[in-house]
Amino acid sequence: MGASLPADAVSAFLHAPIGVAVCRPDGVLTRVNGAVTRLLGYAEEDLLGRDLFRLVQPELVAGAIAACAGLRERPGETVVHETRFRARDGRSIDVRVTTSAVPATPAAPAHAIMHLEDVSEREDLRRQLEHQASHDALTGLANRAAFVEQLERALPRGERHGEPVTVLYLDLNGFKQVNDRFGHAAGDEVLRGFAAHLRGLLRPEDTAARLGGDEFAVLCEGTAPGQAAVVARRLAEGFRCAAGAAGPLQVGVAVGVATSPAADGCALGTEELLHAADAAMYATKVRAPR
Repeated sequence: MGASLPADAVSAFLHAPIGVAVCRPDGVLTRVNGAVTRLLGYAEEDLLGRDLFRLVQPELVAGAIAACAGLRERPGETVVHETRFRARDGRSIDVRVTTSAVPATPAAPAHAIMHLEDVSEREDLRRQLEHQASHDALTGLANRAAFVEQLERALPRGERHGEPVTVLYLDLNGFKQVNDRFGHAAGDEVLRGFAAHLRGLLRPEDTAARLGGDEFAVLCEGTAPGQAAVVARRLAEGFRCAAGAAGPLQVGVAVGVATSPAADGCALGTEELLHAADAAMYATKVRAPR
């Protein structure tokens, strides 16, 4: 976009409501309009001469470069991809980038024109809907469907690496009495409190879920039965003490543990492992003092 362009064309570039950037084939910016500076939070002088790809979130740089690389061999074509930029204030912005390659002419070297459209609102909504579909609304933990999906992925992964996969099945003893005596609002507080208890004790790589009602489950990869027993004891005993402040009713935790491969060396499927953990939990619940 040189000085020879008509004034109305220059004005259309400068005042376009969508971000427009001109860059060299290697991604170095040579011109930006006001919408780009507003989108990214940088002044024009801070952007010119800068590699545009360095403003992309690090984990997405390779994809952004790959999306545009073919334009060097196919001038005149257009590539559309979505990525995330880092704004000057540190925010992550979802952007739809439409890139057109312009071949060299006697008047100007080869360059690319990029249209940058902020799609953060759309992507935020998409992520919110995805989260709602896979998480329990009350506790924020994974829901049953998401837990089963994680377990289905973990079992073959464990077989490939020769590592055990353990499921802990948990049920709150005395929860019905809390609801009956103090109401469902108090019961909800107990459930949220137990979810926080799980988050505080589990490893980041473990998956905790509310399966429904007062039943929860935890997926622990690379965890042998002996290690899982220690985790189960911490989860059960720690919450019994913490719940005592809620009133005279005690809320305890019954925990069942099952691991694949089982003690006989047989690999268990998803439903088999869940059923085994549930059965172990029920046996613990029956033995619990009344």
